[in-house]
Amino acid sequence: MSNKYVFTSSFGEHLEKYIEYMRMRGYKFETGECNIRQFDAYATSSPIATGRLTRELVETYIAIRPGEKQTTQSHRITTVRGFGKYLLRYGINAYILPYGKLAIAKYGFVPYVFNTDEIARIMSAADSLPHCPNSPFRHIVLPMMFRLIYGCGLRISEAIKLATEDVDLQTGVILVHATKFNKDRYVPMALSLLSRCKDYAARMGVNVCTKSPFLPSPTESFYTRSSIGYTFLQCLAIAGIPHYDDGPTVHSLRHSFAVHNLVKWDKEGKDVNAMLSYLSSYMGHENLLGTERYLRMTMEMFPEIKKRISSECSWIMPEVIRNGG
Repeated sequence: MSNKYVFTSSFGEHLEKYIEYMRMRGYKFETGECNIRQFDAYATSSPIATGRLTRELVETYIAIRPGEKQTTQSHRITTVRGFGKYLLRYGINAYILPYGKLAIAKYGFVPYVFNTDEIARIMSAADSLPHCPNSPFRHIVLPMMFRLIYGCGLRISEAIKLATEDVDLQTGVILVHATKFNKDRYVPMALSLLSRCKDYAARMGVNVCTKSPFLPSPTESFYTRSSIGYTFLQCLAIAGIPHYDDGPTVHSLRHSFAVHNLVKWDKEGKDVNAMLSYLSSYMGHENLLGTERYLRMTMEMFPEIKKRISSECSWIMPEVIRNGG
C-alpha cells in the first residue's frame, strides 16, 4: 500500500509539479513539501478557494494565528510566494505577495554584515598573521579559508571539510558535499579567487585529486570550528573591528557575501528578485526562506534598493493576471 500523499485541493496537480520542479533544481525540499501539504489542506477546506491563487486566499492563508511564532508564519509566506511565482512562470493566474507588505519573520538574532572596507581589512589582517612554530602553515592556510568562505558564501563547516579533489583548479569549480540539507552542490569561483587558489596550491604543494584536506590543520587533518573562530577573533583585533558576545563571527563572512552580491546585482541593473533563486542554489539553502531573509536585510540597509524594487519590479506588488491556466 502506497503512503504517497494525495492532494485534494483544486491546486493539487500544480502543487505536485511544483514539488518535482524544486527537486529537479537540486533542493531536497522535505520541509517545503510539508508546507505545501499544509497549504493543500487549507485550500481544500477554505470556502474562498476558487482554483486560482487569489489575493484573498493568499492573505487569509498567511495571516498570523493566535499564539503562533512569526517564524512559522514566515514559512507559510515563503511557501505561497514560491508557489505563486512557479504558477506565473507557466502562465497561470496568480497573486504574488509583495515583499515587506506584512511583518515577516522577526529574528532575535540579526546577522552582522561587514562593509567592503572591513572585508579588506580582515583579509589584510589574515595575510599578516605571524608564523607560528606549532602551526607552521597557519599564515598560509587561514587567509585562503577566509577568502573561500567570503568569496563563495560557504558555511564554515563546508570550508573546513574541503578535500583537494573537491577543488578543481582547472575549471574553478568547488564541489561542496552534502552538509546541512544533505545535498551536494557545485560552486564556481570568481577568476580572482581561482588565481589565489592556484597560487595557494603551488605554495602548499597540494596533492590534487586526493581526499586529503585542501585546508590542512597543523596535524594534516581538518581544522576544528573553534580553532578557526579563535584565529578569526585575532584578525578582527588586528583589523580594528570590535567584537561583542553576538558577533561578528566567521559566519558573518557568509552573510556579507549574500548581501554584497544583492547590492552588486542591483547596481548592475539586474532584477534582484529574479536572482534570489540563483543565490539560494549557490549558497545551498533548502528553500527561498533563508535567501529572502537576506533580501529583507539588504532592503533595510539600503533603502534606495527597496525603492527601486517597489517601483521597477511592479509585477511583485499588485495582483498579477496572466493569460492561460
